[in-house]
Amino acid sequence: MADMDNSTVNNSIVEKLLNSFKSYYNINFFDEVPYLVARCDYFEKAEKFMVSKKANLWTANAEEFIYLFYVPNLTESIYEVCMKYVAEAWPKEAHIGPDHMYTYVTPLFVCDDYEPAAAKKLKRCRIYKSYKFSFHGWMEYHTALIVVSRGDSRDNVKLFSNSRGVCVKKMILKVLG
Repeated sequence: MADMDNSTVNNSIVEKLLNSFKSYYNINFFDEVPYLVARCDYFEKAEKFMVSKKANLWTANAEEFIYLFYVPNLTESIYEVCMKYVAEAWPKEAHIGPDHMYTYVTPLFVCDDYEPAAAKKLKRCRIYKSYKFSFHGWMEYHTALIVVSRGDSRDNVKLFSNSRGVCVKKMILKVLG
């Protein structure tokens, strides 16, 4: 079997992720932002009525934003630049207000190699904010890092996440099979 270079392997992983996301998320591709491949948006609205729509008992809006980055070598400075971009970008897309329940923001990094300091920062990411004492919902970050050495099998993949990103880690393992 011929060896594949890492960029080809990681492009196939990015493609696998985007193919699995396209069923549930609106995918927006980016060329102008360094390292950002795509932003995947998910919006959900749940309502409960009594007899007619005029008698609305409650409404809950949920949102998720996945920022998919491909970085050949994740360093601490690149991680900080990407996280700064995410921190400035997601509020422009979110709909925080009376019917807002939650927003999950997921910076997802795919890379060939990484600095341990960058992985440590990613694992320690604890960003959470509630709005109007949670009456207008909350927001939290789920961060994840996929490091691929050779081939796109599970054995060649290292996954890291923050404590809130365990669900993202499980989803990635399912996608990669």
